[in-house]
Amino acid sequence: MGQFFEEIPSHLISWIEKQQMFWTATAPLSGQGHVNLSPKCTRGMFHVVNQKQVWYEDMSGSGVETISHLKEPGNGRITIMFHAFEGPPRICRLFGKGTVHEFGSPEYDKLISPESRAPGSRAVIVIDIHKVGTSCGYAIPFYEFKSHRNQLIQWAQKREAADDEYLSSSASDSESDSATDTGMRMYWKQKNAYSIDGIPGLNTSTFDVFHRVFDTGKNTYEADDKKIAASTKKGSGGSNLLNFGREVMMDPKFLTGLTLGVVGSLVAAKFVRV
Repeated sequence: MGQFFEEIPSHLISWIEKQQMFWTATAPLSGQGHVNLSPKCTRGMFHVVNQKQVWYEDMSGSGVETISHLKEPGNGRITIMFHAFEGPPRICRLFGKGTVHEFGSPEYDKLISPESRAPGSRAVIVIDIHKVGTSCGYAIPFYEFKSHRNQLIQWAQKREAADDEYLSSSASDSESDSATDTGMRMYWKQKNAYSIDGIPGLNTSTFDVFHRVFDTGKNTYEADDKKIAASTKKGSGGSNLLNFGREVMMDPKFLTGLTLGVVGSLVAAKFVRV
């Protein structure tokens, strides 16, 4: 049966820290606004400060709904949900008020050092908890964790490397106030300035004064990269099938046969019409 608490029970903290992902739910104050539900990976990015407060490192994406809803005046409502994929069934919801600390702010820097920052990290979301709910989760199926995906990290590294190169090569401060089209700062301006309901998201007015060189030389996810590469070679999933198809399409014998087949079909069609 469901239970409610005023803070995270001690026995749940270690369980929460072992989970590989969680969900965030937010909504605008307007009744016509869109309710948002976002999946997030933990991967060292979710932190329990104490039984009344948690925070997580928010990664760049094509939307900015959570940040917009939390920053909306009079709003700030957020629910975080964890549930068990293995072991005893369990669902845990953390109800609270969220505060956004954007990349480059003193509050962000206090919680995330340049060495620990993940490429693409755009904000810290701090949640002050006022209620915790647990329930059985009997209907949740079992799933086996394989590994985290690295595409987002790799994509962000390329964009931040473009910002790094642009800022380093700028001849003057006035030039470095502009963002390159292929960099992360421009992506934030284009994709993360407003929610789909038009609520302000990231503070784009501060982007052009971030004279911070992104630290793109580190790859703290190299171990996971190797795991994913190894599992791809062993498996028989869509990626392997796609790579096989590319290899076949590029084979000279295949291309020659395909050309002859097309020409033969056209000639045969002409004779049939005659």
